[in-house]
Amino acid sequence: MPIAFPSTTRTSSLLTFDQLYQERYQAMVRLARYRVDTQAQAEDIVQDAFHQVWQRWDTLDQPRSYLRRTVINGCHNELRRRKVRRDNDHKLLDSDDTNEEYLTDVLAGISERRRLALVLRYYGDRTLKEIAELMNVPTGTAKSLLHRGLADARLAIN
Repeated sequence: MPIAFPSTTRTSSLLTFDQLYQERYQAMVRLARYRVDTQAQAEDIVQDAFHQVWQRWDTLDQPRSYLRRTVINGCHNELRRRKVRRDNDHKLLDSDDTNEEYLTDVLAGISERRRLALVLRYYGDRTLKEIAELMNVPTGTAKSLLHRGLADARLAIN
């Protein structure tokens, strides 16, 4: 004689879509905002996720988990799209004028001392020792300024 298991009641039948929306919307926007850094994009991702949950509502056993995973996947997709756009933008920067404009914008976002160290090194073709002497700082400080300046430039580009 086969064992009979009690029928499982789906969570979605105990919870209405409106209740889920009221309960989880703000938390999901915070989660998305933390990952994608813009409020508008986070809200769009969450709205898309709720739409996907709504479309599959009758088949979901755990709508909260599905919603969270959908929001996270939406964030990953957005970050991937941004990376592709950045990569394509870099390919489009083929003329010297455009490159100079772009580099000027990147350098403008870096502190003055770090920017000076970068310019001396990569435009002035100075050695670490020469940079330290020109800036009147120890060699270790000049090295640190270059390292941190490059890190700032990478952040500005990304």
